[in-house]
Amino acid sequence: MTTPHHHPDHGPTLAPGSLRCPECGELARLMPPREWPLAGFAARPGASHADGTPLCPVPGPNGSQPAEPVGVPGRLTMWQAVRQSWLIHPDWTVSDHLDWLDDECYDTDELAGDPAEVVGRWLAEHRRTAPLSLPADDPRVYVIAGGDTVTVFDNLDNAEVHLAALEAAGVAAEAYTLSATHEDASLRLLRVVNPGLVIRDTRPGHDSGPS
Repeated sequence: MTTPHHHPDHGPTLAPGSLRCPECGELARLMPPREWPLAGFAARPGASHADGTPLCPVPGPNGSQPAEPVGVPGRLTMWQAVRQSWLIHPDWTVSDHLDWLDDECYDTDELAGDPAEVVGRWLAEHRRTAPLSLPADDPRVYVIAGGDTVTVFDNLDNAEVHLAALEAAGVAAEAYTLSATHEDASLRLLRVVNPGLVIRDTRPGHDSGPS
């Protein structure tokens, strides 16, 4: 496990918030990219553009690699700092995060409550809301929720037609895209939360009647 360690403070030479990609000059952040095409082959970098994409490629010892950001990052809130360190070091314990916050000169005494309990709750929330890793070939399922009915499609065009029809009829509707892998569990949860909900599945081989 990688553990936090003290980083000497040599003082910034540039203004905080000036962190940028050295190739394109766009704003950068010290957070891993949302998607990393080399997963399984190369470690996910610790920085990305502000929109979550990897920094621009530069020559490296093993071929092209994302550039290193230049400048000085703006000061993160304590919640943001814990989320960032969790994304980079998902194996860290609460104690590891508290040590890292102390090394980075965050005052955990300012937290409302016991620091270990507060950071523990934050980590639990980060894990709960983290996006699931989906295989690239996992088919997508399109779900349109309107009124007391949820309709499931495997064709985006059909889903858009249904959504437009509901909106034309004055029915408030929302569209969602799910993976086929997690669709069953999501619909089961909907049934538990709202037993009166009608679920219609238009996909071939699925029950098209109300659930």
